[in-house]
Amino acid sequence: MTSHIEELLTTHGVKPTAQRAVIAEYLVGTDCHPTADEVFQAVSTKLPVSLSRATVYNTLNALVEAGVIKEVITDPGRVRYDANVSDHHHFVDVKTGQVYDIDAHKVSALKLDLAPEFSVNSYHVTIFGEVKK
Repeated sequence: MTSHIEELLTTHGVKPTAQRAVIAEYLVGTDCHPTADEVFQAVSTKLPVSLSRATVYNTLNALVEAGVIKEVITDPGRVRYDANVSDHHHFVDVKTGQVYDIDAHKVSALKLDLAPEFSVNSYHVTIFGEVKK
């Protein structure tokens, strides 16, 4: 476990177990926005003990709740995970399924015409299209 990952987890109030650390380290080191199954496949051989899918799902939920990572919904019922918790949006290539980060400042401000009883705390934009080759 690297000291950076241990500090990241501790700062967010997450006890840095070996399983949590290897999952967090994988997510911090990738920009591919993996699903829980993809995380499981990527990290299951990196520990000297077996790792269950339930442990991966529970760890991902704990990391989301602590604010270490974010959930990204790209399709109904399909959750991906992102360790980039800065203010940004996503572009999904509908042909490949690849998810790209988009700087929030590059998306024009949305004009929201909401009823006065609604107060917006934050919003997330996911754009679907095709990457031109």
